[in-house]
Amino acid sequence: MAEKTFVTVAFERIQRVVDILSMVSIGEYSPDLIQIEPSTQADEFSVLEAALNIYNQELASARLQNERYIGELEQSKRELQEQIATIAKQQLAIHELSTPIVEVWEDILLLPIISSLDSQRAAEMTEKLLDRVKQSRSRCIIIDITGVELVDTNTANSMLKMTRAARLLGTTCVLTGIRPEIARTMVQLGVELEGIKTLRTLKDGLRECFAFLHQLKLQEQRAAKADSNSALSLLQPRRRKAAAKTAETDAPHDAESESAPSPAHHEHPSSSDEL
Repeated sequence: MAEKTFVTVAFERIQRVVDILSMVSIGEYSPDLIQIEPSTQADEFSVLEAALNIYNQELASARLQNERYIGELEQSKRELQEQIATIAKQQLAIHELSTPIVEVWEDILLLPIISSLDSQRAAEMTEKLLDRVKQSRSRCIIIDITGVELVDTNTANSMLKMTRAARLLGTTCVLTGIRPEIARTMVQLGVELEGIKTLRTLKDGLRECFAFLHQLKLQEQRAAKADSNSALSLLQPRRRKAAAKTAETDAPHDAESESAPSPAHHEHPSSSDEL
């Protein structure tokens, strides 16, 4: 067995090692604080001090590199969040552009449908359309499908649900932009657009809405005139009763004036009578 060697170390050197380990444990890596000055005594404990210095230097370098990596990751995270926010804004802008609702005339809204129409997009489009109808109180809606490349059963059902919901708010819907190939596809699929007036072009849709609004205005004018006449007819009996009551009240005064004697007419005697 090797002989055990005992080294006598001053308490200050041991305390210095303990202090350095304590500072490293709390994250203090300043070279001025964690480096042990070389001892003038060349013993086994000085080897431990030198190893501790090397360990602290490597640990400080790793800590600095780790902080640099963390900073780069934080910067990448911020850039990624900005890109995500930009993409979200672009998607919102694309969504708004893909579902534009334009008030082309007073009481007339235009909803052009572009590309395909799935269930989620149809639900969002219906909600947006109903909100716009509620705000503008429009009476006509033109749904233009000129930009739709393909019409299937789901697309047709979505348009039917959209128009039914709009009719519940008191609006009439017109479907325009049906191309011949889309018409053939709808016939082959057995799709029936019940309750929707279909026209070929947007111009025809506007003309139909103008005619509908004109007829609606005439009906409202006739209804207002009928209400006015009915109100006058209700007032006439009251006026007759009031006139009759006024006549009865004035009648006694007229009778008294007729029965009262007229004042006597005294004639002056002539000069011949006096004589």
